[in-house]
Amino acid sequence: MVTEEQLSALDLTIWLGSTDHAANFAYTNQSTISRRNQKVLKQFGIQLKRSESTLVVCGDLQLLDLERQVHQLVRLRHRKRLRIQAPFWLQKNIQIDLPEGWSMNPVRDDFSCADPITMLREHVLDACLATPTQLPHERDDLIVVELHQRPINLCLLNQSGHSQNELKDHFRWSLENNNLELKLMPFLPTSCLERSKAWIEELTSNGQRNRNEPMALRTSQHSGQSFAVSYLTPEMRMAQAMPWEVDDHFEPYPYIEHLVVLAKHANEPSILALMEDLERQIGN
Repeated sequence: MVTEEQLSALDLTIWLGSTDHAANFAYTNQSTISRRNQKVLKQFGIQLKRSESTLVVCGDLQLLDLERQVHQLVRLRHRKRLRIQAPFWLQKNIQIDLPEGWSMNPVRDDFSCADPITMLREHVLDACLATPTQLPHERDDLIVVELHQRPINLCLLNQSGHSQNELKDHFRWSLENNNLELKLMPFLPTSCLERSKAWIEELTSNGQRNRNEPMALRTSQHSGQSFAVSYLTPEMRMAQAMPWEVDDHFEPYPYIEHLVVLAKHANEPSILALMEDLERQIGN
């Protein structure tokens, strides 16, 4: 119903977040991507809308899904233009050589995390490296392979020299019923929240603050300096141009990133080649 180039333009736009990024990825120009997008949207009677920081298609998506499945199978069988999503900190710190036909998302120097599992299930992606909080509870339709295990440490960032604007989008604190709660970045395991509770109670003093206002922590342990706090792996720390310090008073958690593919495609040679190469390069 639509050509490979037309559907690819729309899916790249959704995956990468803009027609400009899609054009760069496809080695074409923005106007070509926009024209191809409009052809697909008109053909299926659907709309492309922005929801917060992501692009989504709206309307009756049944025919679009069927078309995507056909195009995905062609990509897999011909090992051509296959797409894998990976976190930026892995790409910046580990050289990953992909098998023939595979391409990875461009590096983004921010903390935004698209939902790769949804895009995998919608046949926009062919594989992804998922963080612990991105793995769904119900996953009978997926093959999940433990791939990259690293320690994740409690880290401190001295706020001296960093403005509120530099930090507020990365770390947020909220005061609920007089309890200070760390709002974790989206790629971090939920178990970190439980672990941070005792540490926060020890460091923070009594006093009311406005809800959702960024909080500065003060503790005699660090000579009254003000710190932002997060849980980060070595790769996450190295991928940011900020002077993180590991708090050695807390033992690190094990943190595992997983290779995820659709179960129905797990035996495709292109998928098996990807599994083998990634397990050899970054497996435990």
